[in-house]
Amino acid sequence: MKARIGIVGAGSAGLGLALALVGRGFAPVVFEKRSEKQVIDEGIFLTLAPNGMNALRGFGLAAEALRHGVETRAIVLHNEHGKALGTVDYARHAAQFGAPSVTIRRGALGEILLAAVRAAGVPIHFETPVIAVANFETEVATTTADGVTHSFDVLVGADGLRSNVRSLAMPGLPTPAYNGLLGSGGIVDVPDVPPTNGQMLMTFGRRAFFGYIKDPGGPVYWFNSFPADEQQAQLIDRKAAAGYFEALHRTDPLVNRRIIAAAAPQVSRIYPDYDVPSLPYWSKGRVILIGDAAHAVTPHSGQGASMALEDALVLAACLEAEATPESAFRRFEALRRDRVEAAVQLGRQGGTPKKAQGWLARRIRDLVLPLFVPLGQRGQEHLFAFRADDTPLVRPN
Repeated sequence: MKARIGIVGAGSAGLGLALALVGRGFAPVVFEKRSEKQVIDEGIFLTLAPNGMNALRGFGLAAEALRHGVETRAIVLHNEHGKALGTVDYARHAAQFGAPSVTIRRGALGEILLAAVRAAGVPIHFETPVIAVANFETEVATTTADGVTHSFDVLVGADGLRSNVRSLAMPGLPTPAYNGLLGSGGIVDVPDVPPTNGQMLMTFGRRAFFGYIKDPGGPVYWFNSFPADEQQAQLIDRKAAAGYFEALHRTDPLVNRRIIAAAAPQVSRIYPDYDVPSLPYWSKGRVILIGDAAHAVTPHSGQGASMALEDALVLAACLEAEATPESAFRRFEALRRDRVEAAVQLGRQGGTPKKAQGWLARRIRDLVLPLFVPLGQRGQEHLFAFRADDTPLVRPN
């Protein structure tokens, strides 16, 4: 008899896991504290690296994601004067790794996964937060906010950076820590901005980092990141956000200022950037954490959603292959820990140059960055080469 599996969280990790489990004959149940509208509306956009697209191929969804996204063929880094500091070439990704890099609206990826999960017949309980977890020797019981208790053989916390499952089932684990950067972004029509030919153009400005990509005839996908106190995110009034962002980018190249002028009045939220310290363990009893709940990857690595989708495929395979949940959890962590910690470290390295303030710090960055870009590209490609959809453990017989 297949294990009863409860999944908390309807993001990439939770929905991906539900799909992977159904494909192996399990009948999972998903609980999500947000409404369905929030799941498909929240967030801005993300980039799926080749390893993430290949994970989606394991669910049969890679082509759909590419259809809804923008193929990203390079990242070009500039200083505040518009001088190119280095290029990370993604043009060969499809040939080299079996899939391109794709920038896609976060909600669009959520809609794709959600539609597939629904088609597979998985029950999804929206607006149903889990408020209690009892981790017994032979089962785990969860109580939801409506007062209903559910019993499972395995409970998976796929509920993100501020995981409620983590705090309920493993209260001694470290909590997220702010890393000094705030950021925002959006998708906006700016007709006088030319297409970028698949390049994500990034600028280390004097006060903020800025990046954007645009397909012919399509909108601009833009984001920024800037050093500030964490409380600043709450202090920036929405009505004043336009002026604040325009001031941040006042000395940027003209094209950046055009995008900000069009986009800033629509900014509705500023996001603090958090790290989760390396957790000493990802499971306890019959409860396991995956995705950002276990190993939050900063946006600077471009690997958060990709690692979550990989986790989903690998955990489903481990649960099928092992005789007990505990042995499946040990195997999962042994397979995943070194890999995700490499992605976390890559993200931290990517965030450091964005904190450079003052003339001297910027000058040193401009001198050093061209030397480190090739090293960073090699580090990325080591992550990209993994095929979660085509490894013996993960690939169904």
